[in-house]
Amino acid sequence: MYASLSLRSVLGAMLVVALLPMIGHAQNQNTELQATIRGAILSDPRTSSLSQTQIDSIVSVLAQEAEKQGITSEDIQWRPQNAEQFASGEAVPAGAACAGGFLCTMSEAFGFVGVDTTIPFTLGAASMGLVWILAEMIHRRRHPVVVRTPPTAV
Repeated sequence: MYASLSLRSVLGAMLVVALLPMIGHAQNQNTELQATIRGAILSDPRTSSLSQTQIDSIVSVLAQEAEKQGITSEDIQWRPQNAEQFASGEAVPAGAACAGGFLCTMSEAFGFVGVDTTIPFTLGAASMGLVWILAEMIHRRRHPVVVRTPPTAV
């Protein structure tokens, strides 16, 4: 009886200790999200006429909705690294664009973007392996032996 009670209390204490960082992290994310939203609201000149209580209520409503949708403060603060590139309609970042090399151009022709040629080489090796297997099958194929029997006289 005492052993199971002490085991339960130890397991309960371990569970509480394990859950405390998660609860603290969630509260930290919530305050960070609220601070980010507050900063974004206060940076807008149209909100200068709002009172502090109005801003607090707007921040709390927006933070609750952001938590429901899974939006973090990093999502709100994210900015593209090169805005001109996206404005010009380029879908590929400038660092990942091909420099005109043959392998890079062929990778782009097959739909791979960037200079990493691991996937195209792997697919090429797999294709060559399949061609080799098919060639071996054709080469080693045994033709059926046709046995000709002499016609019988009736």
